[in-house]
Amino acid sequence: MRLLVTGGAGMLGRRATRQWRAAGGEVAVLDDLSSGLPMPEEATLAVRGDLRDDDTLAALLNDFRPAAILHLAAVHHIPTCETRRADCLDVNVVGTERLLAAAEQADIRRVVIASSGAVYAWQDSPLSELDSPVAPCDNYALSKYCNEQQLKFWSGRGKRIGRVARIFNAIGHDDPNGHLIPEVLAQLRGSADGRVRLGNMTPRRDYLHADDIARGLIAMVNDSRHDVPFDTLNLCSGVEHSVEQLVLQLGRILGQRVEVEVDPARQRRVDRPSQLGNPARTLEVLGWQPRLRFDEALRRVVFPDSTQ
Repeated sequence: MRLLVTGGAGMLGRRATRQWRAAGGEVAVLDDLSSGLPMPEEATLAVRGDLRDDDTLAALLNDFRPAAILHLAAVHHIPTCETRRADCLDVNVVGTERLLAAAEQADIRRVVIASSGAVYAWQDSPLSELDSPVAPCDNYALSKYCNEQQLKFWSGRGKRIGRVARIFNAIGHDDPNGHLIPEVLAQLRGSADGRVRLGNMTPRRDYLHADDIARGLIAMVNDSRHDVPFDTLNLCSGVEHSVEQLVLQLGRILGQRVEVEVDPARQRRVDRPSQLGNPARTLEVLGWQPRLRFDEALRRVVFPDSTQ
């Protein structure tokens, strides 16, 4: 199968590209390189371009003729999605609509879209695809839920297969979005006494290494259930850890004593207390589950070269 990966130069996209090629497949990458990461060397074809450019999309699909699309291109950085709300929706929602229209024109019948565990309503129990309510609470989550509905409509217009990956907290050494772990590592490596200044320490998240997520995305591309035109599946570990637990674990990996100071200026006024996914259905349907435990995933983030 030939695969097109949009956002293929990103943290998840480059891993999916590498894994697809390692399995013997051909893969094209479309990316505007705004993340600052280079095109993956493993790509059969690499095109620098904007997802919203109809001519670029049409030419790429016509030249490469993929059998499936893995759609990862998006504005992911949450603060940017809030401060540049219209731009976020233009890329994430309008860009996705242009991609799906181009796929329909090119008669591509299989698309997998990356969504987020953030689309779920806030609750303390594990979040499940069939049972948990959906209630996006920020602009990024809103755009991802829109993507889910867009794909559902697309897959219903003919004999097409659409899959949504609700991805929980992705981590990797090459995360370009400046999330919590890069901030903690930067502070620890620059601190003589192990002191770290952070905001909210109690929120709990379900962390998953990008290598495992890429495997899950590929499993969705290869989902053989032709009688199910549309489905949504969690990519998560089913285990959550607080910010404090994460910081202390990073300190242990680095062999440093850690002292955390709560900085009121860094505290979010509203912060989801828990975001724990239920991976049971994905295991049942795809046979996928993460291979890396929390401590192993963090070690790969801190010392990526030691895992190659």
